[in-house]
Amino acid sequence: MSANRNPAGTGPDHAVEADTVILGGGLSGLAAASGPGDEAVVLEAQDRPGGLVRTERIGDYWFDHVIHLLYFSHPVVEERVTALLGDVLQPCPPVSWIETSAGDTRFPIQLNLAGLEPAARAACLTDLEAAHERPLPAADYEKLLLNAFGRSLCELFFFPYNRKLWRRPPSELSASGFHWNLTRPSVADVVRGADPGREVAQGYNSRGWYPRPAGPGRRGMEVLSQALAAQVPGLRLRHTVEGIDPLSRTVTARTPQGTARFRYVRDCVSTLPLPVTVALCSTAPADLVERCAALPRNRVRSVALAVRGPRPAGTGHWRYYTREDVPFTRLVFMTEFDPGMAPPDGWGLLAEVVERAEEAPCSDSALIEQVITGVRAVGLLSEADELVATRVLTCDPGYVVFTPESRAVTQEATAFLAREGVTALGRYGTWTYSSMSQVMESAFAWAANR
Repeated sequence: MSANRNPAGTGPDHAVEADTVILGGGLSGLAAASGPGDEAVVLEAQDRPGGLVRTERIGDYWFDHVIHLLYFSHPVVEERVTALLGDVLQPCPPVSWIETSAGDTRFPIQLNLAGLEPAARAACLTDLEAAHERPLPAADYEKLLLNAFGRSLCELFFFPYNRKLWRRPPSELSASGFHWNLTRPSVADVVRGADPGREVAQGYNSRGWYPRPAGPGRRGMEVLSQALAAQVPGLRLRHTVEGIDPLSRTVTARTPQGTARFRYVRDCVSTLPLPVTVALCSTAPADLVERCAALPRNRVRSVALAVRGPRPAGTGHWRYYTREDVPFTRLVFMTEFDPGMAPPDGWGLLAEVVERAEEAPCSDSALIEQVITGVRAVGLLSEADELVATRVLTCDPGYVVFTPESRAVTQEATAFLAREGVTALGRYGTWTYSSMSQVMESAFAWAANR
């Protein structure tokens, strides 16, 4: 069944009829469209696909919207992506550091206590060993962290970092939903990692991949998005969804040419943020729309700094910061992922700053100034370095915040959409945490089983 049975789609009585209409041309929507092929129409509001998996060019510098590294969690995803990108996709085992008040050490800190000062190392080791006597399940995220790592390591890193990341006390967060970033190693592994003479222990995501194209042209993780988009003939850019009517199985979108309507014969898939999808649905109860709109989230403001000067050594791909006098949770070094992300005499730095979405954002100019001051404070910008350009890249939602109440609302909302014949997919479509590989795995599976 052709996606362009009625190509006009404009006017009150005309609609493009398609087998499947997919809302959102990010990674999930593009992967989902790879199954139906030319039977799917994908509606994307921006002027190019990718969603958060986009890379911005600032002069001769390239910056991903947020930090992106591929970790393959499923063989089907690995097979399809490697076939799609070929030699462009290169191994990129991540090297990341954690800066604490007791010294700098490699990530994950629980496996690399050797980098800490001796007294802190001993206290963390003792408490972490004792924590293994307690069951892991807990009533809230703070207790979960204590049960997993012990108080010394929590006070040194996990508590201050998570307060900075989530902008809320960990005691207010749900214990479920966060296991993706929580790995409690065995006591033997902890003891081994506390030995200064041992090799650095790798984390759960040590097998990373990143695109490194040869020659000029687009760089960064958007190379993946563009490769997926090339397989989707029904992709419609600059199409902003304005309504979903499950009764008539019609989606309305605003386009540069006016209003367009799309009638789906079989499936409607939304990868838009869950609160947005519910609000767009004409049959949604008002109280559910209101509760979804109140779901807590954080936005991520990534400050891109294009620097001319010698590239710093020993930074790793990114570094985590617990200290309160700098605004960023981590700094990302783009040329560590791909040396071609900047000219030979320069390097690109991405500073991740998290804000509560319900609070007014800091102005771009003030945020850039705060970040530059912070980067100088941690010793990564010298007076000899020249800032060629700066830009703020905002992702909202950036991080979904898990609370007992929010999980109940999310379950109710996804169940409602399913009853209305709308399938929610993607990280924000389902209001959960998922990696790029997990997003593609779910979308490929949906496409294969539809």
